[in-house]
Amino acid sequence: MLADVKIDGEKVRAVRERAFLSKRELAEMAGLDRSTVGRIEDGVTEVYPRTIRMIAEALSVDPASLTPQE
Repeated sequence: MLADVKIDGEKVRAVRERAFLSKRELAEMAGLDRSTVGRIEDGVTEVYPRTIRMIAEALSVDPASLTPQE
């Protein structure tokens, strides 16, 4: 089983807002539920790597740009 990885909800929100997308629109583009996008942006910091890739692809950014700086 893949380990959960951290995602930076504030980064996701900032990129989404710069793209003028609603949470619902991002969710549809990424193939996720709107509530999942909301939880991520609100601070759920561990998700499957696949989820990060799906969000990054929908936002046209590198997946690493959505993770916290270590």
